[in-house]
Amino acid sequence: MLRRTAAPRTPAAAFLSSWVMRLSLLLYVVADVILVLSDTHSAANTVGAVLWGVAGVLAVWATARWRYGLPAIVDRGSARQEAAWQADAEAGNPYAAHALGTSLKVRGELDPARRWLQAAAEAGLADAQWDLARLIDQVEGAAAARPWVEAAAAGGHPAARELLQAGGAYGTEVAS
Repeated sequence: MLRRTAAPRTPAAAFLSSWVMRLSLLLYVVADVILVLSDTHSAANTVGAVLWGVAGVLAVWATARWRYGLPAIVDRGSARQEAAWQADAEAGNPYAAHALGTSLKVRGELDPARRWLQAAAEAGLADAQWDLARLIDQVEGAAAARPWVEAAAAGGHPAARELLQAGGAYGTEVAS
């Protein structure tokens, strides 16, 4: 699960952290190339190993020291993606509603996740029906989730069909 991190204290600090992360990634790539192309007991291999260590220290420093290194970069990307999904979902796109609902569910925001998954499920997306059934099962139990499991199975979702087969969790047969 992604953790939400604090915003940079200053734009200069965010800029520096971003460039330190880029530098560390570049050093990793250079170190990898050196290590792959050099003999095991050569000076080039030693240089590659040192670069690898320096890159690691820089990455840890940029990520942990200010808490807006790599985790914040990932969070900003996911926040932008979620905003795009929300705009599309509000415009009626069931695929965006499903993606947004799934993202919210992973973060533990179950009420808004249910809202968006239900919108996608009601639009007929079998995957959304399955994800909604799993969410409802988690919160309210299997009996409340059963209609959505049946809808997902009728839509061709393989895991839902398996649950409804004889001997499955719901123990009935679904027409093919």
